[in-house]
Amino acid sequence: MQKYKIIAIMGKAGCGKDTLLKNVVSYMPHYFNALISCTTRPPRANEKEGRDYFFVTEEEFAAADLLEQTVFNNWHYGTAAHTLSPDKINIGVFSPNGVRNLMERRDIELITIYLVANDKARLLRQLNREEQPNVYEIIRRFGTDEADFADLSDITYTLLFNNSLEEFEAIVEYIANGLRAHWDN
Repeated sequence: MQKYKIIAIMGKAGCGKDTLLKNVVSYMPHYFNALISCTTRPPRANEKEGRDYFFVTEEEFAAADLLEQTVFNNWHYGTAAHTLSPDKINIGVFSPNGVRNLMERRDIELITIYLVANDKARLLRQLNREEQPNVYEIIRRFGTDEADFADLSDITYTLLFNNSLEEFEAIVEYIANGLRAHWDN
């Protein structure tokens, strides 16, 4: 049976998950494959098709072969199986429930990173990512995250803190070289 290697990054909104994913893949593209989720929600102002998400219809989502899927704020999100690379370490951003779904699959070797940043850093990142941020949406996401991340006792993960540029650079190095070496042995 083909075993796919996946590094799952999970964390609350604004902790730096997407930036981490992009940095690791651009740092060592010959080793890492970015898993890009598909969603039924419309793109935000700064998002691009195929870079941030694959934006699909409800019908396309229902017909897709998905590794995991979830519903968030009445929109569907999931990771299509065809985005997996058998020859690289796949890395993607997942919710805790998405990680739980991946844990159930026998064709996946999984390492989970729980990326954490303090509330001030998370809030500032969310406010600065768009020219006209929806403050009410940011507040709603803070509340939803508290519920989603309240109990992770069934998930094995490595906890990494991302409150500064120095911490971020160390995390990229850890994933790119430390975790890659885990599978090279």
